[in-house]
Amino acid sequence: MKSSRWLRLAMTLASTLLCLVAMAEQIQLRFVVWDGEEAMVAIRRAAEQFESRYPNIKVKLETVNANYQEKLLAQYAAKVAPDVAMMDPGNFQKYAKRGALLPLNQFFDTPGFDISTYYKEIVDPHSYRGIVYVLPRDIAPCGVVYFNKRLFQEAGIPLPKNTLNADGTWNPKANWTWDFFGPRPELREKDFIWVMQQLTKKDPKTGRTTQWGYLPAWSGLLVDMFSYSVGGKYVDDYEEPKKVLLGDTRVVQAHQYTADLSFKYGFMPSSVELSSVLQTNARQLFTQQKVAMFQSGIWEVPGLRKDLWDSKTGKMGFEWDIAMAPAYKDGTLRFPTGGSGYCILSQTKHPKEAWLLTQWMAGAPGMTAMAQEGLAQPAITSLAQQQPWIPDASTTGAMRYPENRIITHLGVPFVQFGPTSMYWSDVSGVMYQNHGKIWDGTSDAKTEIPISVARGQARLDVLQRNQKLGDFSWLSGAGVGVVMLATLFLWVYGPEFKKRRSSREKRENRIAYLFVGPWILGLLLFTAGPMILSLLMSFSDWDIIQPAKWRGIQNFSEAFTTEARFWKSIQVTTIYTVVSVPLGLAMALALALLLNVKVRGIPIYRTLYYLPSLSSAVAASLIWRTIFRADGGLLNLLIYGADGKGNFLGLATLLHPVATANGQVNWLGNESTALPSLILMSIWGAGGGMVILLAALQGVPQFYYEAATVDGASPWRQFRNITLPMISPAIFFSLLTGFIGSFQSFSQAFLMTQGGPNDATMLYILNLYNQAFLNLRMGYASALAWILFVIILIVTLFQLKMSKWVYYEGGK
Repeated sequence: MKSSRWLRLAMTLASTLLCLVAMAEQIQLRFVVWDGEEAMVAIRRAAEQFESRYPNIKVKLETVNANYQEKLLAQYAAKVAPDVAMMDPGNFQKYAKRGALLPLNQFFDTPGFDISTYYKEIVDPHSYRGIVYVLPRDIAPCGVVYFNKRLFQEAGIPLPKNTLNADGTWNPKANWTWDFFGPRPELREKDFIWVMQQLTKKDPKTGRTTQWGYLPAWSGLLVDMFSYSVGGKYVDDYEEPKKVLLGDTRVVQAHQYTADLSFKYGFMPSSVELSSVLQTNARQLFTQQKVAMFQSGIWEVPGLRKDLWDSKTGKMGFEWDIAMAPAYKDGTLRFPTGGSGYCILSQTKHPKEAWLLTQWMAGAPGMTAMAQEGLAQPAITSLAQQQPWIPDASTTGAMRYPENRIITHLGVPFVQFGPTSMYWSDVSGVMYQNHGKIWDGTSDAKTEIPISVARGQARLDVLQRNQKLGDFSWLSGAGVGVVMLATLFLWVYGPEFKKRRSSREKRENRIAYLFVGPWILGLLLFTAGPMILSLLMSFSDWDIIQPAKWRGIQNFSEAFTTEARFWKSIQVTTIYTVVSVPLGLAMALALALLLNVKVRGIPIYRTLYYLPSLSSAVAASLIWRTIFRADGGLLNLLIYGADGKGNFLGLATLLHPVATANGQVNWLGNESTALPSLILMSIWGAGGGMVILLAALQGVPQFYYEAATVDGASPWRQFRNITLPMISPAIFFSLLTGFIGSFQSFSQAFLMTQGGPNDATMLYILNLYNQAFLNLRMGYASALAWILFVIILIVTLFQLKMSKWVYYEGGK
């Protein structure tokens, strides 16, 4: 019996030891992607297969659908980056040039691996100076034109077909082409614009378009294709740009021609009409058979299958297929493309195992899993030319569509990636901010693009100069910070040192400081310290990853002289503040007067009006975004009625100048109404000010009103001569805090409009946030914060200076 217990104990210890050894040997890799749920099914399946192949490696799969790049950079800065992450050509330089990615060339001698089996067209954009930082998993040529076979047949137009050269490559000139001079009827189906024209239909009675010939998934897609096909470039060097070339005549012509196809010819809906009037996208219009052709990437296929496939009949709602995008009239064909892959973060503790996972997910197992779902064209050339990506005789059901999928492979030689520079997102954000005027037809390309070039070049020059700055000395900065804190301390407590105190007073002071010590410590660590750090950062160029550079006052001069969005944000914030604060104060005062009565149930009403001010900014923004929704939103439903023909209190007539073509208002999508919508939303929280003013009203002595009544004063004179003066301190307090809070408004614009449309709601703090977390310009963002501090200080001092109208019962 005793020996049995010892045997069981030994077996328990042995099994425990084996488990500990197994746990010690197992390696966990964090793997982060931005894919949606459909793609995650394939990725999870491939990751499980990897774990089966390598039992000692555990994959922790994570997906980030919103603000992926910002969160990944923040994780790297905090030293908690994943081992393997999804990446694309437009963003990898941000990491590679900061030392955040491992060069993958060091792993290319792995047995069985051959980088030459991948499309060179997708490998090169993921490389910098010949070094590969991202192993591609897919390529997505945006030269795929989806077409409705029935609409082609009804218009008597032959279906597009493949025309190949003798060597099996695509022959662009043998198919449809285009030029900048409108339809060419003599070429018939050989002219892409003529085909668009024939497929466009209008209602003979109303003149409204009922069917468009063509629509790109986004305006920039068509602009890029037109520009690239005629030899246009946006910058001189896509890896290290030094000059903006957007002003090239060919590029300007491409922008204007794209706009003309909507506003001059009417062959496709404009982007503004798409978002504001139709309130849909290209794919949905195609499935509704309101667009005969639309251009995008192959990633649209799963959505089309889901929307059009009828499982009961085993048929599509209508027959459709894909064709190659048109070439320029000389046969030149170039179009933009997408693509992505996987990279290894330099903070990984397991680089070899991370490479095994990267090679697996961006190799045959991962690509095959994605191809089986029809989600992504494999980046390995051979896999993109065979089943499951290319349908064959064994492919059945909805997976047969589109049949002409081989053009995804044939189109790869004609793809053109945009600039991959780490500066491009920053430069393009500044450069394109006024292009909305081209796409809404209020201006033309010849007017707007020179402005864009000047802004983009100015920003590019600044970013280039920043690379040559000297290092920022944090030791000297710390010394300056200590001096500033010491100066502040002496300014506050200096006079106290000159006073003589008794032993009892000194003892009481020590006890008092002991109690307030935690608060003082918190003030130094979490308020004064960060403020001083922010002030020091405002003189630097710092991305919180690389060493900071000394920039002096250039951050401040850039804000006032070269950044157009700075002045735009000042203008928007000023309008928002000047209108919303007095309006909100008036509403709060009206509510306070209304609720300052003694009737049954008044506490309930006070509570109901106060509750909205307690809701979070996120919840309030989501509610109001639904209210402002153009299609079926509560506000439009109230004004126009369920049938869209109402005219509540004459508001429909009043709003007619800003209404869209369907007769209603797109509140958040129209430049004229977006900011007023945010101002209207701000009044919803008037209950917070109402409580303060209500307390002030209840503090007014009643004998003043009794005396005024005896003297025959009317209610208005009592309000003007008694109520307003007596509550003026509360009004002034609400006005002062309201202006300060309004200048710092952020959540509404961030959640509801992201600063659009065309920067119409680009509040100051939103611009600051974008500079800090999207462009990683922490130094410049700190300078913007201190400029705002000075603005608020000046406004506050001005209000204090002009506060002579405030009545204090106890004297001045």
